[in-house]
Amino acid sequence: MTSQDFMWVAFGAAALIIAIGLAFVFARLGRVLGRTDETLGKVEHLLDGLLAPTTRTLDHVSGVAGNIDTMVGRIDRLTQSLEQAAAGVAKAADKAQNAVSPAVANVVGVVAGISKGAQSFFRSRHNGASRE
Repeated sequence: MTSQDFMWVAFGAAALIIAIGLAFVFARLGRVLGRTDETLGKVEHLLDGLLAPTTRTLDHVSGVAGNIDTMVGRIDRLTQSLEQAAAGVAKAADKAQNAVSPAVANVVGVVAGISKGAQSFFRSRHNGASRE
């Protein structure tokens, strides 16, 4: 056997060892991928079972959110109406105050005048009575 024959036998043996190693690796990889496929099938089955309740829950939450949005709109309109009413009441109170203030001032002036007149009248009578 020549050295060239020995080289070809060594190349063949190395190729056979590499082929056996690759076959072993690919067989193990095939088993891992098979188990992964089974696991993903189970997960998919579980997710299919969760689809209907999740969809119903999301629909319910969507309905609740729509109702809340409607209620917030109503509250906003009510708040705007209350603000307008408060502004109207404030205007009416200002107008009433402006209308009543001069009348109250006139009444106060008349009462003050009557009081002064009564004081001067009764002082003059009192002074006149002490002279006699």
